[in-house]
Amino acid sequence: MRITLLLTVLSCVVATSVFAGSQSYYVIAFSGSKSTAVSLKKDADYVSMSLTIQSKQKKPSARFTEIKQAQNLILSKAKDHAGIVIHKGPISLSPKPMSQKSFLSSSSYSQSSTAQFHVLAKFDEKTDVYDCATRIRRFIDSIKMPGKSYHSLGQIQLAMANPEQYREEILTRISKDVDFVKSIMQATGKVSITITGLEHPVLVRQVDDRKVELFINYSMTMELSNKTIDSDKE
Repeated sequence: MRITLLLTVLSCVVATSVFAGSQSYYVIAFSGSKSTAVSLKKDADYVSMSLTIQSKQKKPSARFTEIKQAQNLILSKAKDHAGIVIHKGPISLSPKPMSQKSFLSSSSYSQSSTAQFHVLAKFDEKTDVYDCATRIRRFIDSIKMPGKSYHSLGQIQLAMANPEQYREEILTRISKDVDFVKSIMQATGKVSITITGLEHPVLVRQVDDRKVELFINYSMTMELSNKTIDSDKE
């Protein structure tokens, strides 16, 4: 009798968009419980805070102009602040519940005339998440917004730069895990393993106030020649 054993190593909703055409891109870590058997823990590269810019101008055209002026002013000021990064363009997102508000790029406007992007402060050996968040707030508060425009800072999150650089290391760990599973299951009969989903992007989960967990959304299918069992593994 032939058995099929399906091991679902990871099941999650992927909401990631890669910023193409840039030498660097940033991924904001999501918060939640551990959802994969194979992962890689690293110190985060940045602390991120979302920044929203709005204007009280009555005419839409005036609001758009003023928001653009405020955005350009912040981008210009950031050049003089070492360790502060404002990415003019989309920032990738790791998975998060679809009910939450989606990220808007710094060049996009909602119906209420709002621009939203992230301000990032770089971690170093002498700083922690509180130091970085304070540095971001002081930087933003030091800027005099033009006209009737105003800003608000949002949630503090960790972020990684170019997490794809760790793909090879994660794939090596997945390979070792597959070998381990195969060695255990061979006692029950002939084993055939198929891996799918390795083309998915490297995702980032926040572990604590310093570390993140990097992983790939993939699935592993195992076929045993003598018995048939269906189960899930997370």
